[in-house]
Amino acid sequence: MLPGEEYQMWPDAKLLDLLRLDDREAFAMLYKRYSAKLFHAAYNLFRDRDVCEDLVQELFIALWTKRHQLNITSLEAYLKVAIRHRVIYYIRTKKATLDLEVVEELIEKYTADSKLLQSDISQLLENNVALLPEKCRQIFTLSRKEYLSNKEIASRLNISIKTVENQITIALRFLRTGLTDYLPSVIALLMVYMMQ
Repeated sequence: MLPGEEYQMWPDAKLLDLLRLDDREAFAMLYKRYSAKLFHAAYNLFRDRDVCEDLVQELFIALWTKRHQLNITSLEAYLKVAIRHRVIYYIRTKKATLDLEVVEELIEKYTADSKLLQSDISQLLENNVALLPEKCRQIFTLSRKEYLSNKEIASRLNISIKTVENQITIALRFLRTGLTDYLPSVIALLMVYMMQ
């Protein structure tokens, strides 16, 4: 058996005990066991490889740094909560930005059973769309609710395609800002579903 191979067979609890004793091979095995899953959970939200690699690296650096103080009963549960907290921190501090369309897709995918959450999110979006300037709201509604292309919207409203693109960008920026307070809660809930 090669050095470190026996670590693959050991449960998390044994590896955590070794980690507390400064065992780097145990740490490497925990990283190997969980880093990809944590990366994918973050990547589903940010779609930015560098940001997600940073998140995972920071999480494991913190795990190593705090190894002597950790009182963990379930490493998997601990890591799920830790990555959720780091994602929310990145959103709040604007270290990374979410793609609103990706968030909408994830909400549809993971909250199909939660009618209350869907209703709350839909109402929040509607309230924010209602606050858009009239022309911007009209263009955004044609794009997102009637599913018209930018070219079709430009033709219907007798404006340039560039104006349509600019107004949609303005609307998305405004909506992203309006959802900032609510978004971390939604993301935290989504990550629970994504990591099951």
